[in-house]
Amino acid sequence: MPALYPSQVAAESFRTGDCVRKFVTEWNVTPFLGVVSHVVPATCKVWVQWPVGNSPEDPETLVKVNPIISGMPTAVVDCGYSSFEKDLSEKNFGGIPKRMDPSRLRSHFVTPRVMTATDKMAIRISHTFATNTIGKLVDEISTCVSAGLSDVQAYNRVFEKFGNFCSDHIIRSSIEKIYQGR
Repeated sequence: MPALYPSQVAAESFRTGDCVRKFVTEWNVTPFLGVVSHVVPATCKVWVQWPVGNSPEDPETLVKVNPIISGMPTAVVDCGYSSFEKDLSEKNFGGIPKRMDPSRLRSHFVTPRVMTATDKMAIRISHTFATNTIGKLVDEISTCVSAGLSDVQAYNRVFEKFGNFCSDHIIRSSIEKIYQGR
């Protein structure tokens, strides 16, 4: 979500090669990924290579994403015009990584990424939330459907049980998906 005040996110927090998505509205991001090609701290801009071209973006509208989870971006070749800012950024922050020959990939990536304790904890928390909370939420909504309750009655019943630790958006979207699917 874009910040309310300017410069809440510094351009220096991005590095060349970072995968990003851009906020379309305050809750939705673009479905495609972009790659940071240049960082220009002087103008507080980050140049991003999108599938349709290279453009300067405000850092407040960008979200860093994990390319392993989100899928690799479609464009990793810089097709922007050369300028003094981009040349200076390439000198200070490095250039965008070039696409490699698939035969060299195995020899290039010889050290696998080691899972840290933070990664393991994040996996445990997300698994616990998905099984304990979302699973029970779906079961409760399914019970409401089989009991013949309307979607409003189901919302009132489910919100009493899950409203303290589950967002209103998750509850509403779950009810909407289950009631539309029947």
